[in-house]
Amino acid sequence: MKKTIRAIALLLCVAMLFATSVLPTSAASSFADADNDGRILSADARIVLRASVGLSPWTDEMLKNCDIDNDKTLTSGDARLILRLSVGFGNEDDSCLNGMEGAELVGLTAKDYKIYEKDGITYIDGILIANKTYPLPSTYNPGALLPECKQAFNQMAYDAYYGDGIYLYELSGYRSYATQNRLYNNYVAADGKQLADTYSARPGHSEHQSGLALDVNSVEASFAYTAEAKWLAANCYKYGFILRYPYGKTNKTGYIYEAWHIRYVGVDIATKIHNSGLCLEEYYGITSKYNY
Repeated sequence: MKKTIRAIALLLCVAMLFATSVLPTSAASSFADADNDGRILSADARIVLRASVGLSPWTDEMLKNCDIDNDKTLTSGDARLILRLSVGFGNEDDSCLNGMEGAELVGLTAKDYKIYEKDGITYIDGILIANKTYPLPSTYNPGALLPECKQAFNQMAYDAYYGDGIYLYELSGYRSYATQNRLYNNYVAADGKQLADTYSARPGHSEHQSGLALDVNSVEASFAYTAEAKWLAANCYKYGFILRYPYGKTNKTGYIYEAWHIRYVGVDIATKIHNSGLCLEEYYGITSKYNY
């Protein structure tokens, strides 16, 4: 404990050199703002550190605002995360928020990516997140695959066919909240909730509702052994897609291996995730678990 406190204290001393570096917060949020002055500074990290080791009391409001890792208590780890925010450390570039005025900083991932929320939708690194932990509002309804996703898939399908003789087609694209609710309940009725949760998303948690994901060719397990599936896994990142539920990642994604389900994230991020060998949850340091 003493070593941990000394390490945090050293970081805080270094941070004082950057005391003018301020991460603004929205007026509606007090996230990481221990003294409630509308700014995230090294002073907030110091307040949380003192509270975490019993040198000063904390309030329920401070706990709500400053429990960054969401473990229901204030620790030196929370102080460290607040310090990193205060001096602009972390591996997430806020330029991804261009065009997202009103987005509110609500947390940090385990890999220090900033989590933003706007209109009930969660964004990390500018990427819309929809999984078991982060739902979409029932009112979110783009009505179809988003244009950038549709265009990228059409180009990929064209190149696959005319370049390599591989035929790819959209089997299932956008689904509304209501449609997903009907499908999920049908699966529960047939297989029970525990099994259904391994292959079907509860309403609000489906990537299909985002308009940025689609199933390709077949949803049969045998599809994984086809030339089409192998081409998709090897090449989809070049068009901005990731294989969303890769083999061996069920404990991270929350779903069984789906060789057919791809998600559009843009070429730059898709390439980084593909080259990392990680699934999206591992890459950003987030969970995919229902809390109900």
